[in-house]
Amino acid sequence: MAKRFFRRKIIRVAVALLAIFVLIQFFRPSLDNPPVTADLQAPPEVRSILQRACYDCHSNETKLAWFDKPAPAYWLVAAHVKEGRSLLNFSHWDSLTIDQQKGKLFESLNQIVFNEMPLRQYTTFHTGARVSEADVRVLRKYLASLALPKLADSAVIRLADEQYAKWVVSAGRPSDVQPELNGIAYLPDYRDWQAISSTERWDNGTLRVITGNPTAVKAVREGHTNPWPDGTAFAKIAWKGLLRPTGEIMPGEFLQVEFMIKDKSRYAGTAGWGWGRWKGTQLKPYGKDASFATECTHCHQPMHDHDFVFTSPVDWKGRAGTDADTAAFNPLDWKVITSRINKSDGTMTILYGNDTALDAARKGASMYPAHAQLALVTWAQKEDEHWYGANLPASIQSVETLTLGIDPEGTRYNFYKGHPLKATRDTGIDVKARIAYLTSLKASVMP
Repeated sequence: MAKRFFRRKIIRVAVALLAIFVLIQFFRPSLDNPPVTADLQAPPEVRSILQRACYDCHSNETKLAWFDKPAPAYWLVAAHVKEGRSLLNFSHWDSLTIDQQKGKLFESLNQIVFNEMPLRQYTTFHTGARVSEADVRVLRKYLASLALPKLADSAVIRLADEQYAKWVVSAGRPSDVQPELNGIAYLPDYRDWQAISSTERWDNGTLRVITGNPTAVKAVREGHTNPWPDGTAFAKIAWKGLLRPTGEIMPGEFLQVEFMIKDKSRYAGTAGWGWGRWKGTQLKPYGKDASFATECTHCHQPMHDHDFVFTSPVDWKGRAGTDADTAAFNPLDWKVITSRINKSDGTMTILYGNDTALDAARKGASMYPAHAQLALVTWAQKEDEHWYGANLPASIQSVETLTLGIDPEGTRYNFYKGHPLKATRDTGIDVKARIAYLTSLKASVMP
């Protein structure tokens, strides 16, 4: 009797579940394939990889497997496709500029390299979407060919010079900057924050310096950077890189400044960070609506184990040598005037200055006044292990310091190298030429 009752109960439950399953098939969100306006143009081997791994969620050519079609699996697939198309849609490739297209491809490759895309739950069932190491090599080679550096032409240099001239005349601080559409306010003090690091983004031809507010600097000094404390704020300042025939890349036109502000409660919906970006010297907010920050969190997703932050503080190990100047100097204490990349010897530099030097440089002064102090720190470059398409500072190669005196005889130049850094009297250094070089580096535009 008990067995019969139990058997009947199982049958009733099975019938009820079947009825529910049939019923939910009638509740299906729309998932159509609108017309393709313009597709990605790339070599066949590249298109083949992207179509196989990305197009089901990131195009209007979604192909559902039989097991994707029944609800509730269909609901999950439809939601993923809708989100995927909103972030990147290869079927509307013509809606992006050339630079945006290249940027999306580099971002896609980095998402693949760090196993963020395609989604693991997708490739578990859609095994054909898996991307092999050979596939990654094909994509890397193709993207590297898209980012070959070009010498700066006269028009690009002229545009940068005109922007610089307007900036120094206007004292560099625009008024009435509108907040981002997510409510993040523009932070004008970013250019007076200390430098945390710098980046060469060869994937898009930009130079970047990352500065941090006092909370960020304190976290760096104390080694509390994963997670970063609430109140941390970063500014990532980007300029178009101008490649000279000498192999030196200098900052050209100011492009944008981005902010990351840590408040894990207030910004819980965007990985604990508030995001903002302002374009050009007019500082136009980037976002078209408040949801733009989802782009930021999606891009930073590979760094979820590092508090969603790509930036690693620059290496300053071994700075405290026996010389009083290097023992006292720390790049976190001074402020950024400009930066450089030297492709011929694989180095990157930041020129720091004290307040006297900084004020003169940003006013476009032809000469630094007495008591101005400069420090040019040179690092070897290394590939950014977290972003294919970027180079970062590695080990310090040298530090040059310059203190301007009241007269030429009072000007003091020092050159330091080694670990720890020590002053050297290298007879191969043309001191006058180095002083002329250091004082010729004009400030990068920071509105």
